[in-house]
Amino acid sequence: AIGFSRQQTCWVGRAAVSDHWVFEFAHIICRQTMVRGGSDSESSQRDPKRSKTFSGGDFGDADGPSAELQLEALLAQNDSHNAPGKPGGPPRGPGAGPPGGPGGMPGMPGMSGMPGMPGMTPSMSPAMTAMTGAGIARREAEGEQPRVETTPMDFSRLTRDLPTRAIPVPKDLVECLMTPENRQLLTEQSGADVEWLPEEASVKVRGSDEQVKRATRLLQRVLMHCHWGKSETKVKRLLKPKMVESAICRLSPMNTLRPAEKHLSGASPTLRIGKDKANDVVIQDAIISRFHCVLELDLERGAVYVVDCSTNGTFLNGIRLPSKTVGKVLCSHGDDLTFKDPASGEQEYGYTLNIIDLHVKPDVKLEAPRRLLTPEEMASSGRDFA
Repeated sequence: AIGFSRQQTCWVGRAAVSDHWVFEFAHIICRQTMVRGGSDSESSQRDPKRSKTFSGGDFGDADGPSAELQLEALLAQNDSHNAPGKPGGPPRGPGAGPPGGPGGMPGMPGMSGMPGMPGMTPSMSPAMTAMTGAGIARREAEGEQPRVETTPMDFSRLTRDLPTRAIPVPKDLVECLMTPENRQLLTEQSGADVEWLPEEASVKVRGSDEQVKRATRLLQRVLMHCHWGKSETKVKRLLKPKMVESAICRLSPMNTLRPAEKHLSGASPTLRIGKDKANDVVIQDAIISRFHCVLELDLERGAVYVVDCSTNGTFLNGIRLPSKTVGKVLCSHGDDLTFKDPASGEQEYGYTLNIIDLHVKPDVKLEAPRRLLTPEEMASSGRDFA
């Protein structure tokens, strides 16, 4: 807060037509008040003999030039810069107002007949002029939007020294794997920075040791299960599994086999195929084992898998499955499950799998609550500062 004398208030009224002059004058008053310890009126009462003279640009004051004389000098300097017909001043033309502007305020910008801010003190740059109220008003009048100068920031140094690994992928998997959606899923699930390199048939991952390890593990899972059939939907499901809680598994025969169907859930998660009558699907054939294979709904992984329990082998999409001691393979809707080696000529002795998801566990995103505390909650909640 600055205290002004009556004479200073008049100067403020004269200088208030420009934001710049208000700032200049406020700076002068603050500086003078700090030096003198009070306003001009208080100082004159303490030292009535103090004399102030101004001649040829020299100020005569024991404590320095007064605010009135400094502002008068600034206004005079601005008048000399903005005088029509002088170098640096606005040109006089038809329809222009009087030299001093209305109200006897020469050179003051923002008045009628003087658009914009034609005059600047030597301390103001063009960028500062554009940021004043008059400069913004001129830009809006001309239809030009205010511009903010920005500098692009380079964050490459943050990830340049992080661990990086290139993971090769089969060329026939590039089309199904390297999509923008799968890249986003892999980034979300692993936290690593992922870069597709389709020309080199490889994936480059960059991040911390744990992030790179997690991304590598996800990609290896995709590569393993896509060995028995590949599609973009299957890759997406491997990167981010849907937690299926129940599904209908329908077996559509390719030849003379009988159709079968079963509802898989937590209470009954398996569908067994074999020669034994205890199986859900019984096939009487010399090549079929007593317990040939099992279709299982894995509730932990949220998908249907197939396990080969036979001696002669079970084939998924024409490729033999690993034995039950090695592991199980993910099944997808539309896969072909056959029981004879396609190399022997029997390519259609089996079923086409139709898997219909009934209940899928919703994907819950953990987010912080977004609401304002009530006054009662704010009053009852503790503070961690004194």
